[in-house]
Amino acid sequence: MNISRLVRNDADACDDINALLKQLVHDPSTFEPITAERFSSILAEPDTIVVAAEEEGRIVGTGSLFVVNKFRGTYGYIEDMIVDESQRGKGLGESIARKLIELGKEAGVTTIELSTRPSRVAANSLYQKLGFEQKETNVYRLKL
Repeated sequence: MNISRLVRNDADACDDINALLKQLVHDPSTFEPITAERFSSILAEPDTIVVAAEEEGRIVGTGSLFVVNKFRGTYGYIEDMIVDESQRGKGLGESIARKLIELGKEAGVTTIELSTRPSRVAANSLYQKLGFEQKETNVYRLKL
């Protein structure tokens, strides 16, 4: 299994990412696939690090780290950590997260934050295992 920064933005990679993203949403009927243009744009962002676990040319896991320079330091935000249902239980999520942490350190990140739903028991356990501490906070969202 190869786990590395994703650089290829071909149609197959976009399709694989969409298949993974669909597994992340609460209600798959509301899923809106990422377009090839948006996919390419995200990969081209210098402060966006996308990691993929690939097996035989197919992306079976992914995670993203968004690097943001703030007044208090350089922060990283992990988003869209997904391992294909058929590949879970093999340690891929941990390997992807560790790769994101490593690449974040190389990018000068001093703090990494993430969020996950309480119902994602395995994900919560993984993040605690990796040393993430649960923060008491209110998360607010405004859809535009």
